[in-house]
Parts: sequence; structure tokens; C-alpha cells
Amino acid sequence: MPAALNPYALIRRIIVAALTGTLPDEYRDDSVSILTQALAAPDDDVRAMAVIGLGELGTSVASAVVPALTGAIHDGCDQVRRRAVRSLGDLGDAALPALPHLISALRDPVTCVRLEAMATLGRLGPDAEPAIPYLVALLSDEETRVRTVAASTLKKIGAECIPYLVEGMADPDAILRERAALLLGHLRATSDDAVEALLEALSDYDEDVRAAARRALELIEE
Repeated sequence: MPAALNPYALIRRIIVAALTGTLPDEYRDDSVSILTQALAAPDDDVRAMAVIGLGELGTSVASAVVPALTGAIHDGCDQVRRRAVRSLGDLGDAALPALPHLISALRDPVTCVRLEAMATLGRLGPDAEPAIPYLVALLSDEETRVRTVAASTLKKIGAECIPYLVEGMADPDAILRERAALLLGHLRATSDDAVEALLEALSDYDEDVRAAARRALELIEE
């Protein structure tokens, strides 16, 4: 099959041109159109490559790329969803219109997609505040990797997390209370509500929560 009729080969050429800086600016809109159409291809590999290509075209065409990548977050193939979330992260603040869909990806059935969604939200920093309640809930996820990355993402979002973490200190789940306490310490949460919640946690029935609260107060005082 001639390369011009092979969507996989055409997509690969676009990606190589974008990576090497040899894609003329006047061809970028056409490239976005080709890659967007490829997202409807029946072949999972073609759709996955199209997502990579859209990410590589960069922020100069973000207004067209972001909607295409946002749609790919809901693709039936986990590889496509994972790459779509990662590509949105590479676009930085230009990906903010996709925030509600990135939040929905936190509930994806595939762990690697959830992890990529958290990484992308972390790169958005304080602008990802609407995702905080969902990330706090993941502090008690059954998977250690998910809990760890959720905590890291919350630290990257920053001080906006503090009120939500204070609420988490009253959660029935001891693991969540422990993680929330430690994060309050790492965020140097000096608000009255945060300090009061940590002081109350010193008498928590769970030993790990008590230890986390003590450590958090030490971090705040450093």
C-alpha cells in the first residue's frame, strides 16, 4: 500500500516532522485535521499514534489539539487514553479546558491511566484545584502507587489543598487521615483549622495517624 494511503505511515511522517522541526507552519492545520480524523480509525495503534502526533504539534495549535485529545480520554483503548492524558500534560496551561475530563480520568478502570491523569493535574498546579477532592479520596486507594502519586500531586497543587486535607482528617478511613496529616505537614499548613485538626489527631485511636500528626506538627514548626 502506498504511504499516502497508509494512515499509520502518514501519521508517523507527521510525528517525525514535528519532532525534528521540519514541519512547515502552513501544514500544521492540515496535520491536525489528519490526526484528528485518525482518532476515528478502527485500529488501536493508529489512534494511539495519532494522539502522539497531536501532542507533538505543540501549543501553537492547542485550540484545535486540546478538543481532539480531550475526546481521546474516553477512547475504548487504554493505551490511547493514557497517551491522550500524557499529551495534554505536555501542553501545560493550554490543557485547562480539558480539566473536567482529566478529573474523570481519575476514575479510569486502568491504573496507568489514573496515574497519568494525576501527573498531568500536578503539572497544572493550583489551576487543578477542582480535582483536589477526588485526589484526596485517592489517598486511601487500595493500590500503593495510586496513594503515593495522589499525595505527590496534591503537594504540587499546593496550598489550595489545605482546606480539603483538613476535612480529610475527619474521614473514617485511617489511611486517609494519616496521609492527610502528613501532607498538612509537608505543606506547612499553619492555619488554625489545620493545626487544630492535627492536635486532635494526636489522640486518634490509630497509632499511625497519631504518629503522622506528630510528624506534621514537627514539620510545621521547623
